[in-house]
Amino acid sequence: MNKRAILTWWSVGAGGMDAMTGLLLIVAPLFVLRLLGIAPVADDALLFLSWVGVFVLGVGMSYGLALTGRARGEAAWIFTTLVRGLVAVFLTVKVLSEAMEPAWLVVAAGDGLVAVAQGVILFSGWWKEEPS
Repeated sequence: MNKRAILTWWSVGAGGMDAMTGLLLIVAPLFVLRLLGIAPVADDALLFLSWVGVFVLGVGMSYGLALTGRARGEAAWIFTTLVRGLVAVFLTVKVLSEAMEPAWLVVAAGDGLVAVAQGVILFSGWWKEEPS
């Protein structure tokens, strides 16, 4: 598989995962919590969790830019790498300070791993090799 195919499939997979997660957080936040093994939260927190879903959906949809050419794809990956890294650090700190349940570490680990993988690919210059 060539680098362009990997960039495309990764973008579709990671973007689709985030878009679906975001959509589920908007329409069925309790279902997402149950999938993660996290205890249900208060009704007012559910509204906030749905609002976070809008953000997660937006991050997922931003991967679509990666399908429109090198410059936009690289920009989308820089953005999503930054966001995922920040989410991983935030969740890890909150779990370690006991402000959030340990089950949130699954999300932190997933975002952290994707951020590291994308960072390696970005720093390796794969996007620079693509036509603009």
